[in-house]
Amino acid sequence: MNPSTLDCSIVMLAHNGANFTRLCLNSLLHSLPLPKELIFANNGSTDGTADLLRQTLPKLEAAGISVKTWENDHNMGCSEGRNMAWAEATGKYVVFLDNDTAVCSRNWLARMAAELDRDRGLGVVGAKLIYPFLPHPIQCAGVGINRVGRIRFRGRGASRWDPRYLLPARVPALISACWMMRTRFLQDVGGLDPLFHPVQYEDLDYCFQLRRAGYHCAYLPSAEVYHFEGRTTGARGRDHYVRTIAENSIKFRRKWREELSRLPEDPNDFRWLSDEELGLTDAVSLRTSATSPREWPCD
Repeated sequence: MNPSTLDCSIVMLAHNGANFTRLCLNSLLHSLPLPKELIFANNGSTDGTADLLRQTLPKLEAAGISVKTWENDHNMGCSEGRNMAWAEATGKYVVFLDNDTAVCSRNWLARMAAELDRDRGLGVVGAKLIYPFLPHPIQCAGVGINRVGRIRFRGRGASRWDPRYLLPARVPALISACWMMRTRFLQDVGGLDPLFHPVQYEDLDYCFQLRRAGYHCAYLPSAEVYHFEGRTTGARGRDHYVRTIAENSIKFRRKWREELSRLPEDPNDFRWLSDEELGLTDAVSLRTSATSPREWPCD
């Protein structure tokens, strides 16, 4: 294998959001090392996603990334769509990456893979997700969960450089906007549960599946990825988005009631901050974390 390529497969789904997908795919080209392959499922998109793929995927192939893609005639949801794509993965590692993300740390893949290699008990490792809007506060530094199943995004709204989130940490769960795990887990542990259709809580559920299998989850701050929060999961409208969260939250709490009751007390505030409280500006600024930062190309 080319030394500038990592033995990993990136799984990406898209249900509309072509402009975000374009940004994400172009940002991948600035990774070092590059992923071995990209497995892309166009999950019932009705916008220009198909045309975008025809234009953009040749760039990835020219860079040495093997590309597998197909179109589903309807939105299969996150669990089934990812399970199908995951089954096609040939890399040692599989990376779930939402189409509304963009790479920030050039060597994010190498850092995440090194963490998995260092700790054989580590089931899944997640990046530091930061907002693409100035001043780039943290969106998610792992997920905290209390005994009644309420969740919080660790660090949400905090400074990107807040010392509380500059060190790796074991966490109860991660969101799958960007995480890496061993590809063999599909056979060893199983796939994502379609119970959480079409999306929301399927990733938290899988973290608990890994915990039951004897693994733990970890947050890795040295791998940074921008995330346009809610653009992927909220594609079907705000009302549907809120209703789905509520319904799948109930499913998650019922399924893992016993495990949740054994979690340590979490004294933190589980209140969800509003967009206004986060203090985000409208200015999108995406830069690499290389020695000489520069703007990411958007087309």
